[in-house]
Amino acid sequence: MEKQDVLIVAIAIMAFAVLVLLVEPMIAGQLISLPGGGAIPAGGTGSPGTQSIPPTPAATVTVPTGKGRPVTPAPTETPPWDGSVKNIGFIGQPDGQVTPSPNPPIPQPAVQNRSLVTYAVISGNWPGTTENIYIPTPYWVMEYTADPLALPPNAYPLLIIQVFDAQNPNRVVIAPIKQTIYEEPPDTPWSVKVYEGKRTYYFKVDTAFIKSYTLTIKVPQEYS
Repeated sequence: MEKQDVLIVAIAIMAFAVLVLLVEPMIAGQLISLPGGGAIPAGGTGSPGTQSIPPTPAATVTVPTGKGRPVTPAPTETPPWDGSVKNIGFIGQPDGQVTPSPNPPIPQPAVQNRSLVTYAVISGNWPGTTENIYIPTPYWVMEYTADPLALPPNAYPLLIIQVFDAQNPNRVVIAPIKQTIYEEPPDTPWSVKVYEGKRTYYFKVDTAFIKSYTLTIKVPQEYS
């Protein structure tokens, strides 16, 4: 036998031995290790190079929180509306905002006495601001008169009256009344009705060519 024939026989024997080594583990049900760290089961259909993939853990969701107030995640299920009105409050109020106070209701007595009685009098000769005065009734009337120094065309007498809320000086109760006197004051005083009360007020008076003035605060007799 020539050397070439001997070499062919030796290669065939080695190939048969390698085949035996591969077939025996497959028959026994073992995994066959592949290059690159992969594996296929014996008798399986996996392809070379396929690696086992570990299970992916469940994702964890973190709800961020803002500065000063937490961010509330939306509920998974929204409860049905029960038909009641929901009150939504404020977390803050802008600076400088003035909340108006409602006027108190005017009580209606069984027998009403429409007559008025004098509660306070303000008189003077010069402009000025009065001290605080409390009005105990739910509405009241301010009557005013003025004695001019002279009438037109020699002078143009002017009386200006304003009323403010003492608890909230920025709230004007009576806007400026500008009473110009073109003739002798009438026998019946000028008047204005105020449909609020049981609060504390103060009066501011300005004059021009006025000798004297009088402000009379009257309240319903039924409340006296």
